[in-house]
Amino acid sequence: MTRHGSVRAGGLAIALLLAGVLGGGTGGDGGDATAPLAADSFARFEAALDSLARANGLPGLSAAIVRDHRLAWSHGFGYADWERRVPATPATAYRLASVSKPIAATVLMQLVEEGKLLLDAPMRDFQIHPWFEPGGGSWAHYPERYVERAITVRHVLTHTSESDPPGAAYKYNGNIFADLTWVIEAVTRQSYPVVMRERVFDPLGMTSSVPGQLVPWGEVARAALATPYAVRDGERQRGTYPGFGIEPGVDVRLWNLEPAFRLPVASDSARRALLGQDYTPLFSSQTAAGMVSTVEDLARFDIAFDTGKLVSDAARAQMFTASRTPSGDTLPYGLGWFVEEVNGRKIVWHYGWFPPTVSALYLKVPDLGLTFLLLSNSDLLSADMEWTARGVRASPYARLFLDRFAP
Repeated sequence: MTRHGSVRAGGLAIALLLAGVLGGGTGGDGGDATAPLAADSFARFEAALDSLARANGLPGLSAAIVRDHRLAWSHGFGYADWERRVPATPATAYRLASVSKPIAATVLMQLVEEGKLLLDAPMRDFQIHPWFEPGGGSWAHYPERYVERAITVRHVLTHTSESDPPGAAYKYNGNIFADLTWVIEAVTRQSYPVVMRERVFDPLGMTSSVPGQLVPWGEVARAALATPYAVRDGERQRGTYPGFGIEPGVDVRLWNLEPAFRLPVASDSARRALLGQDYTPLFSSQTAAGMVSTVEDLARFDIAFDTGKLVSDAARAQMFTASRTPSGDTLPYGLGWFVEEVNGRKIVWHYGWFPPTVSALYLKVPDLGLTFLLLSNSDLLSADMEWTARGVRASPYARLFLDRFAP
């Protein structure tokens, strides 16, 4: 089921009212976990999602639902290019922002299962390089922290590396999560974009996906890539995509990238020395963000992930287990995924947000075999959401899905 609609600005309160009327509340079509999802259930959900997207001013939106290891529904709303009236479809490509993290974490778990990496290996055992030149302000952190403190791969993977001692508290930090790029390269002796291509995208037939926007084999993904928009106070402006992990001297203007976050020359030189003839640039990719994909390709990843084609059932269960502090307190993050309980059910999920033009949502209800995928060409899927305080239900899009299909 693939169609497209339009999106316009409006009021969030109206959208939530419409969602309640059109999407149902508790009970209804989603109440029986074993029953097939009826076509009219998707139709009403589609109408409610369209109303919500319109009210929040999303330029374009693509969505999909996976049920029992198959793509059960997909839909495009609004426009991949507003000025040219190019409709958004399930085949539209978007940047993923932090939804890149669960995919990168899957490769790390592959290396663990292959006996090439220990989750409790000290980060000081790997060559960790700065992402930014000194003076980067709040963006900057430096690898010396790994020499000075007993931080492990697990601590970085679970966002618990900044507490004292490491592991004692959770603090989300995408920049630190990006350091796992260097771990993957140190273990495989391959360039990170090549690792992701060989281990994930090519084997799964994710032909519209790339680990970074600049990879030379990414023509299909770039051709399908939605135009980015910055939307504030109802005003929509054509924008640029944020760049991260871009080598010195690379001209990114042709690719509509903002070249603000350049890799230091010394870090690039260290990668060249480590990788030798297997060196390639990062092409604006790393473990924390940068991937490009479609909801259709993410559904391919999701199905492979859940059916043991990427990691074992035991490894997936480990990734879906919330971390605990040494004192036994439960934290909101597992291995590359947020983990929480909603209405007595485990929910694993990740949001993506790279303002002002990128946002995404990847939500799984494991015991119902359900996955919800959302990608947009603005940051409005995730902007101003109280993720830390409220978890996944900070998102009205997540609430709409859960109330209809997992009440």
